[in-house]
Amino acid sequence: MKTINSLKLVLSLGALATIAACTPNNSASLKATDSSKTIIGGEAVADSDIIRKSTVSIVVTVLTQDDQQGEFLCTGSIVSENTILTAAHCVPGNEYKKAAMYVVFTTDLNKLQQSQIQAVTGVVVHPQYGEGDARLRATIERLKKEGNPSGEGIELSDRDQGADNYDYAVIKIQGKIPSNYQIANVLKNETVLKNGAKVTLAGFGLTNVKKEKVDLKKYPDLDGAIASGQIACTYDKTTCYILTQENENILKKTDVYVIQAYGDTEVALDQTQGKGACHGDSGGPAFINIDGVEYLWGVTSRGTGQDGIDDCSNYAIYGKVNALWDSFVAKAIAQLNSPKK
Repeated sequence: MKTINSLKLVLSLGALATIAACTPNNSASLKATDSSKTIIGGEAVADSDIIRKSTVSIVVTVLTQDDQQGEFLCTGSIVSENTILTAAHCVPGNEYKKAAMYVVFTTDLNKLQQSQIQAVTGVVVHPQYGEGDARLRATIERLKKEGNPSGEGIELSDRDQGADNYDYAVIKIQGKIPSNYQIANVLKNETVLKNGAKVTLAGFGLTNVKKEKVDLKKYPDLDGAIASGQIACTYDKTTCYILTQENENILKKTDVYVIQAYGDTEVALDQTQGKGACHGDSGGPAFINIDGVEYLWGVTSRGTGQDGIDDCSNYAIYGKVNALWDSFVAKAIAQLNSPKK
């Protein structure tokens, strides 16, 4: 199995570009739309599956500053009778004029019913969220000033490359979880997350990303085409593609393998075998099976494709739940449920 020891800078540069793994859409409806996408290379999660019972979809509707309506999708894990753990980057920020979050209790967004939707009434984002991004940007700027933008021949620490980004948020729903759902079992013994360990990812993200190679002569303003999302290019911009995203609108799961720890609070997972998390899976769970029991250990944060192409085909970074349980998750749950003064 590959390691990322010799590829860390490439991974981190790609991760910065794809950190917002929830995909915006131009519809504000809570009905299933093309923004509803599922795990790449996975299988549908059965209604009887224990993973289904603690995994939910999160829909965010927004109104932009120029009055455009939209929505995006994330995934989350049930951590108490009325709270969900997800990624901090799934929480809409001040860039929107208006925003609302909803938790959806279903495995099939094609058959979404109003009774399966619960409004989010409170949110707590990790106070250190974004620190990894800031460190990575500083590293990139430093390397540019040193005349070595690719970082060739330089050993960098995980944290210099953006590790420990604290991409966690806890959200509270209006009521309580339905009777056919339950609180996830949280992994306490992190030593089982060793290199090569098999883990299971679940979510409502992309099922596939197709690449169609393009003629660069048709794009005289290459940087503009990349920035606008018309095309995606390799790091050296010599090969570019039009990306087509596919979805099925259902909860899926797939197995991947741990590559190595990434900083103190994150883990890198191998997605080079055509399986893994992608846009729409953000905030979703990673499980590990021990003696027949599925334990929640991870939260989907970010990832990258091969050579910088945003197709989720390279690596994924997951935040460890137990590493931040006492210092953040448990406190956030208590804060959201404390009596208002």
